[in-house]
Amino acid sequence: MRVSRVQVLSPAMRRITLTGPELEGFAPPGPASYIKLIFPEPGQTEPVRPLPDGPRAVSMRTYTPLAVRPETLEVDVDFVLHGEGPASTWAAQASAGQVLFLMGPGPGYAVDEAATQHLLIADDSALPAVETILAALPASARAQVLLEVLSDAEQRPLHSAARLEVAWLARGSDHRAAGLSLEKALRHGSAIAPDARIYLACEAAAMRRIRKLLTDELGIPRSQIVGRGYWKLDEVNHPDHDYGDDV
Repeated sequence: MRVSRVQVLSPAMRRITLTGPELEGFAPPGPASYIKLIFPEPGQTEPVRPLPDGPRAVSMRTYTPLAVRPETLEVDVDFVLHGEGPASTWAAQASAGQVLFLMGPGPGYAVDEAATQHLLIADDSALPAVETILAALPASARAQVLLEVLSDAEQRPLHSAARLEVAWLARGSDHRAAGLSLEKALRHGSAIAPDARIYLACEAAAMRRIRKLLTDELGIPRSQIVGRGYWKLDEVNHPDHDYGDDV
């Protein structure tokens, strides 16, 4: 896959369009689905092509394909520039013509089309997943969105056929504050509809704390909450598929 365009969405977010024949027949299975991208190692101009029986690539990260255009063999992927790390470092300097390898897609979030109330709780790492979920909601639904981002400069329009209420919550530059503004907003916000379907995706420990808040303090059945730990503080290679099943 080659980079065809780089768009600056905000100070800390880049939208990078990838193109290549590998996207022939590429069809994400639903909102918040995932792909895996393999990045160059230090000193490489492009990554080594993975082999089916070879070792797992070290610099491989999981992302949400935001928009796929099969007619032009293009996919848009949004990157958060969060500091050091193979993906963030690469995205900060990405330019047209650079090469990545793409694997996937994998399954995502099953939207309950019968539900009329949806609550999406996320930090900036999960913003692309939130956008794909919003795009899948029907006009009959109502969606409340709580988004924790680096600063107010990260705010941008979100779109959905559903009736939409969005709160942008500035975290600041201290990653150790991950999830705190989301917890505060939930404790001091309006009551959550008892039948709301909730998608919760952020730092791994924060996701567990917020899910406990929802169930223990706010009375939401755990069965109505889908939790995803997108990253973990002080851990470089946090494993995929962190659903918080350990608690």
